[in-house]
Amino acid sequence: MRYLALATLIVLGAVAIILRLPAGHRTPGGEVRFSSSTATPGPPQNGDVSQSTPRPVTGEAPWALSALPECLRQDFRRDGTPAFARIGFPKAAVRLSPGSRFRIADCTFMVGTDTIAVQRGADRLIVPPAAHLYRSPGKLVLERTAYGRDEVRVYSVVSGTL
Repeated sequence: MRYLALATLIVLGAVAIILRLPAGHRTPGGEVRFSSSTATPGPPQNGDVSQSTPRPVTGEAPWALSALPECLRQDFRRDGTPAFARIGFPKAAVRLSPGSRFRIADCTFMVGTDTIAVQRGADRLIVPPAAHLYRSPGKLVLERTAYGRDEVRVYSVVSGTL
């Protein structure tokens, strides 16, 4: 019986608290106002967006090679200590020397001393330092060190040859 009384007090207390909550935003007449729209939320669009030509994408991007689905497909990514990040690193991988330049489909890769640049049309992205690129049969391996951690990404060539 006392559990029933305790449950009743809890329910009555919860109802009292709910009734004391503010009623929400209402108009002076007491009715709730709303509006509907077919527009997408966001800043106002000035000008005809459909007629504008997109600008080239440029800049530093550690994920640059992952943004090229027509050229490469990322098989896996691992980051952490150097020993952990290199688990699964292809054994036959050979580091590409600085100054190397090659194409896969319509993507051009340029290997720098510790950066990798990739260009596709007018878009140009750079994998920031310290980045190194390796080649193994049908694969590209990107190894990058930043903030004391290593990151290894293994890619399969989607179209073209390596």
